Amino acid sequence: MDPSSKIDLAGRAVRGNKDAKVTIINYDDFQCPYCAMMHGTIMQDILRTYGDKVRIIYKDFPLVEIHPWAKHAAIDANCLAQQSAPAYWAYADEVHARSRDALKTGSVDQQAQRLNDMALQQGLKANVNIAELQACVTAQKDDAVKASMDEALALGVEATPTMFINGQKVPGAIPADDLKAYINRALADVGEPVPTPAQKPGGGD
Repeated sequence: MDPSSKIDLAGRAVRGNKDAKVTIINYDDFQCPYCAMMHGTIMQDILRTYGDKVRIIYKDFPLVEIHPWAKHAAIDANCLAQQSAPAYWAYADEVHARSRDALKTGSVDQQAQRLNDMALQQGLKANVNIAELQACVTAQKDDAVKASMDEALALGVEATPTMFINGQKVPGAIPADDLKAYINRALADVGEPVPTPAQKPGGGD
């Protein structure tokens, strides 16, 4: 049985083609440096290579014992997702890009405030209901994040990032070429053509 069939995707923001036959589910931690690396690979290389052939969905697995603000970031991201998928992804991009600098200094409270400010800025850009977003961010309800963490543990997820590509478990921040091999296999399994690599300048036959 496909283990990923047990993953609750209701209400999750989708990047890529929502009707694609290949689904990449990524259990992510916003404070994890390996997740930041994998995020860059997925959002730049993988999306550029596969376009509308994949759909990408993130689930929350903050490693709260070692990453003090990871759960806070996940809650803020989910607050945005309730109103705007593009705002969710813009926030995910920003937090992963800044996790090693702007979010590394100061107290945990100061880091949390910075995260909230970033969420509100993304909300403003996306024209969401700011009062609702502010209330959600202030409340910091963690039910959905805890449910995602419990779900991940039940699936045998032990670290981040951990992906499921059409049910195939792919642990760790793997190189782009290795990730493409998994995706190509998944595409072949569902009868979808695999994109041909762009020819390098000056390449022959």
